Amino acid sequence: IIILPGTLIVTAVSYGCIILTILHIPSSAGRKKAFSTCSAHLIVVTMFYSTCLYRYIRPAQRGGQDSDKILSLFFSVLTQTLNPYIYSLRNRQVK
Repeated sequence: IIILPGTLIVTAVSYGCIILTILHIPSSAGRKKAFSTCSAHLIVVTMFYSTCLYRYIRPAQRGGQDSDKILSLFFSVLTQTLNPYIYSLRNRQVK
């Protein structure tokens, strides 16, 4: 109960500071480059925390073991599998 919200708050504050710093960059090309650098990591972090929050915040339900299995698969396998693809979207050869 303490670990998930604690790490979420630290991550959100960190990204808030990063976004505020990026918004203070004077050139639009610099802002675009900085946002593209952050966007891949932000996608992965969003996927990670959304599955965690869904699992622990949703109401208790009967027969929810199937959905728990799918959520566990998404959390442990799919997020890790998509990491290289998400990070390679910034690569010039991929574009």
